[in-house]
Amino acid sequence: MQVERVQGGYVEPEIIDLEDGCLFRLHKDDISEDGQKLLADLLTEQAQRWAPRPPGSPLGPVIPVVWERVPDLPDPFVIGVEEGPGFITYTVDAALLSQRAADYLGRLDTERSPHWQRVPKGYHDGETGAE
Repeated sequence: MQVERVQGGYVEPEIIDLEDGCLFRLHKDDISEDGQKLLADLLTEQAQRWAPRPPGSPLGPVIPVVWERVPDLPDPFVIGVEEGPGFITYTVDAALLSQRAADYLGRLDTERSPHWQRVPKGYHDGETGAE
């Protein structure tokens, strides 16, 4: 997963599908320099549990995704994710991501959720995770 910190005039956050992942484009006013790297690392780790649904398969359920900003998270916890059967909550230090971007990413991720499916550990490595 890649996170691009866009310079210049304001652009709304967007998620662009790539062959090998996604590009999250966020304006420099919406994400800090530290947030760019931390978010890319977290999203790369999170992506190991998800894959696009196969072409022609039915859509899955809508999974609410929330980006929660918390001021002054204790070090080293500045960013994390909690995932349950019917939700995904990203928690980020408020200094890393604007509320505007957090709200927008939550909407985008929720809208995109029916097109993705959870996969077992090792799925992307060609392993099933079963013994």
